[in-house]
Amino acid sequence: MFTRRSADDQLLTEARRRIATMTPQTAREYSITVWAYGMRIAENPSKHIEDDLGEWDMALAALQAIRERLA
Repeated sequence: MFTRRSADDQLLTEARRRIATMTPQTAREYSITVWAYGMRIAENPSKHIEDDLGEWDMALAALQAIRERLA
């Protein structure tokens, strides 16, 4: 039987996969890029809140994966 993973789990798994290949320095630099992207979303919201929330979900998953990688 197949089990369905939540969207958050899927995003985090994909982010972990991307971050795993990065050096610690690259992961730190990428975290700054992701944070800046999140700020852009906050400062310039789109007309569709669902799009912004999806972008925030991806950014938060990336930051969590980076945090785990650097721990």
